[in-house]
Amino acid sequence: MSDLYETSWWSCAYMLTPVAAPPSLPALRATLLEFKGTETGWPVWLSLEGRPGMEARIADEVIECWLRETESADFWRADPKGRMFLLRRLQEDTDFRNTPPGTFLDLILPVWRTGEYLLHAARLAERLEAEVVDITMTWQGLAGRELRSLAGPGRMLMPGRVCRDHEVTTSVTVSASDISDTLPEVVKKLVGPPYARFGFFEPSDDL
Repeated sequence: MSDLYETSWWSCAYMLTPVAAPPSLPALRATLLEFKGTETGWPVWLSLEGRPGMEARIADEVIECWLRETESADFWRADPKGRMFLLRRLQEDTDFRNTPPGTFLDLILPVWRTGEYLLHAARLAERLEAEVVDITMTWQGLAGRELRSLAGPGRMLMPGRVCRDHEVTTSVTVSASDISDTLPEVVKKLVGPPYARFGFFEPSDDL
């Protein structure tokens, strides 16, 4: 598995509390299929049913899936107790054919993906009647990358903002019921620290 993430990756882990009545594994799988997001593209916690080797399965009393044949190479786990984890290759290294991998971090993609993870957590928290979400995100392989705006080319960005840190991790604790109403603010708390490594860039509230 490690060869797929040798250049770079990013991950999201969140924990819901309290979960008084954890669902069965089949019930959790049905919930994940129901909650598949459609916000901007490739959904989080996705399984490709009917594709041998890329379907969700039970492992160590949790649900596990590895989409190894896809460009994102998602690997994820889902625990009925409200603990979720997803590992994914950086989209910047797979979707931009004219740009060599490892050269940039996009201005828009981290915002989209972080928002999608938070909305997924809010939906699952409501189903499991959880009140609090603890979320941690990690970006690895940032050193030497420049902050650019390719996914949203209409936004102007000064060149020359290059990261020197290899890895950045951010965490936030939020009320599950507040996520939808405060989504921009929570996203900014999570993406602000990695953006700051690129020449002290601070994302605007408009972004």
